Amino acid sequence: MEINFTKMHGCGNDFILIDDRDGGIPDGKKDAVAQALCRRHFSVGADGVLYIGNPTTDAYDVRMRIFNPDGSEAEMCGNGMRCFAKYVYEQGLVRKKRIKVETLAGKIVPEVEVDENGVVTSIKVFMGRPAFDKIDEPFFVNNEIGEINLTTLSLGNPHAVVIIDSFEGFDVDKVGKAIESHEAFPNRTNVDFIVRSEENKSEIRVRTYERGAGETLSCGTGSTASVLTLNTLGYVNKNEPVLVHTLGGDLIVEIKEEGAYLQGPAEDVYEGKVEMSAE
Repeated sequence: MEINFTKMHGCGNDFILIDDRDGGIPDGKKDAVAQALCRRHFSVGADGVLYIGNPTTDAYDVRMRIFNPDGSEAEMCGNGMRCFAKYVYEQGLVRKKRIKVETLAGKIVPEVEVDENGVVTSIKVFMGRPAFDKIDEPFFVNNEIGEINLTTLSLGNPHAVVIIDSFEGFDVDKVGKAIESHEAFPNRTNVDFIVRSEENKSEIRVRTYERGAGETLSCGTGSTASVLTLNTLGYVNKNEPVLVHTLGGDLIVEIKEEGAYLQGPAEDVYEGKVEMSAE
């Protein structure tokens, strides 16, 4: 089975995009293909695979399915959505500046900004309104890590948000994995760690341990969940954009009455072709 793909990234959060509108990759094999292609050093390598598909109803322009490196399917991905929107617009699959995308999290509508040459320069994604469960509540992780304060919410996909004083000496992998796979989250969760400043309420630093992928250089939904958490706790300036510094680059999150907006870049890396067993 020959697969054509495009490698893209949003602030270092990298993805393999596959146009599967013809159904060439059976649903039962999409997870295995993602596992094989995402293996760094041994294959293409990525934080996930984005499949472009035909929408199930006329309410959408196109469909996006997201598979993690471990083969699990995610509901939504903010950085992936920006890459997806750039690709489908520039390839002429959807020639609208507001694209209605079908996902497991429901309808997501990215808006593309385009230059005079038809190149997408920036993408803003309406991320919706959050559904909070816990807000800054004590949470016992394990005997080694102990108790922390945790906020849990959903943006179509689950997030656990932890505010810490500094990343210096902090083990994101260790604490992130312990929370991601905690029995309190039977379907696992993404884990976002925030360092904020008392002096500057318009900038934060975020690192995310993604469910099914481990720590990534950036996470769009994680950045959004982090700003929403700080907004709820009164730690950021309401109605003002927040600059989110991630390991792979900067994103902007804005909270409005109707919900949250995420804005940032998406970049092409290269196009390729890979041969895989059809079994």
